[in-house]
Amino acid sequence: MAVAQTPSLPAAVPSGCGAAADNASQSSKTDLNQRHDALLKRFQQWKVRADNFNQKYTGREFDADSQEAKDGAAEQAWLSQEAQNYVRAAKLFKSDVDKFTALNGPAAEQPCSESTPKVDPESVRVINAMNALAKKLGWSADKLARLDTALHKLSSDGDPNSTSLQIRSTWQGIIARGQDADLVREASQGGGLGFPGAGTQTVNNDCTVFALANAAGLPYGAVAARATELIHQGDWRRADERANPQAVIERHGLNGGEVVMLAEAFGQSEVVPSSDFAKTLHAGRPVMINVIPADGNMRSGHEVVLTKTFQHRGETWFEMMDSNQGPQRRLFLSSSELNTMLQENGVAYRPNSGTTPKLIRNSGDS
Repeated sequence: MAVAQTPSLPAAVPSGCGAAADNASQSSKTDLNQRHDALLKRFQQWKVRADNFNQKYTGREFDADSQEAKDGAAEQAWLSQEAQNYVRAAKLFKSDVDKFTALNGPAAEQPCSESTPKVDPESVRVINAMNALAKKLGWSADKLARLDTALHKLSSDGDPNSTSLQIRSTWQGIIARGQDADLVREASQGGGLGFPGAGTQTVNNDCTVFALANAAGLPYGAVAARATELIHQGDWRRADERANPQAVIERHGLNGGEVVMLAEAFGQSEVVPSSDFAKTLHAGRPVMINVIPADGNMRSGHEVVLTKTFQHRGETWFEMMDSNQGPQRRLFLSSSELNTMLQENGVAYRPNSGTTPKLIRNSGDS
């Protein structure tokens, strides 16, 4: 019953990079230092419990019905789940440290490594163009602020070391699991809105349209029309793509920023890390996520919706809608399986009744 390999310590905050910059940078660095200390404390507490567990249980046999065995199984489940949650939090923290380093540059007295990642100019261009379109369309100040925040928070998530073979095997297990009676029952008692079943995928790569239609409980056609108009007006897209937005959706689908903007057009969007998926679902907000598809193509993506979360055998599980399975069939996957497939942060959706802005606002429109 020994626990899995000990996770790594949290990434170190650069002591010199950006330290001599403005007040905003100093505030960000203070926040990173506080988060590092909290993660380090969390790691140390886990390590103490893991060591105690191994010392007590490794190499011994117990009656499966004994209280000692039950206590051990419960502790093992906690250690496994906490390790996964810690790894996700530490990965997000490292991403934020890298962003801080890239944005603030090396301090003169202590240069950064030459391998420090730089700000992607293409990402900056796309974000600026999306913000500009939203402003042109007359979105409220709240929506503009929420859009900008979400666009800047988009980042990679999940296990960066997952292989194509692991992902194919994970998908096969999820599909084969089917409508397991225990999982159906436990999911029905879990947190989240469940299946709205609002749309059906109609073309090869409109999984994002399907995902948002079901997350928002909107007609599929309404979301599809709004998506094509978004691409048509999007200066971040090439001219040939803007001229034929339906072909873009069919051949390539939408990018992460377009998912965020489309969700905000219908309601309220928020980018959340995988460590917050369960909490977000419990709050009644479905989460759209980009995963590696079932064929294991690491250069491709597939949009699905998490609709519920629940506990199963001591681990956090999720109920998922997949456009390839139709609007009514549910799939079930564990948090570890999700971590294997996940590519990016999720986009949580909340309806904003009565204040949805119109995306279509061309001259001459009625």
